[in-house]
Amino acid sequence: MVRFTYPGGRFQADAVTLKVLFEWAYGVLPFQHSRGPSWSETDRYDVVAKAAGKATDPEVKRMLQTLLAERFQLKFHRETRNLPAYIISLGKTEAKLFPPKDGELHSLTPTPRTDSEGKVVSWHVIAVRYSLADLTDIFARQLGRVIVNKTGLDGDFDFTLDLTPDDNRPNPLDPSLIITAMREQLGLTLKTETAPVDYFIVDSAEKPTAN
Repeated sequence: MVRFTYPGGRFQADAVTLKVLFEWAYGVLPFQHSRGPSWSETDRYDVVAKAAGKATDPEVKRMLQTLLAERFQLKFHRETRNLPAYIISLGKTEAKLFPPKDGELHSLTPTPRTDSEGKVVSWHVIAVRYSLADLTDIFARQLGRVIVNKTGLDGDFDFTLDLTPDDNRPNPLDPSLIITAMREQLGLTLKTETAPVDYFIVDSAEKPTAN
């Protein structure tokens, strides 16, 4: 996943499209919005911005939303559509999500494990002070569906997750491998259902003028 935010509320995106910026700013998946102007998926931009103070990720996203409205004249509206989704709920065993320790900062560290040829063969993920909303935002893109949280669990947690392929699933980011790992390692179950989902209709956007 591309990193856009940095310590101190700084945002930096290099050679990215308006489509990618829009999806990141609003937490929208590719299948969760209509296509904007054709150039929004091809023209690339460098964007650097700094929020006041030590802004959190949500605050930086709101800053980017304002930037998209002002610099790209981005206009859209929302509607609700019934779409295939994953419903995340508690499994039969106790969830392996632990309260964060005092002083810990929100972070996600995915560490690749490689073979002798340098090929990634698995991922070891360490999440610190992470909410289920953060977790589902990450994996929804890999799974190709919105994930609806029905666990009843709120707040932030610490947890680890290992994505280790097998003969039937050689890709460490295979959707069925992610679902199995979440069930067996975190005690969370994902099932497919049709659910009401926010859908974004892009009304208009304009290419920004040079600074």
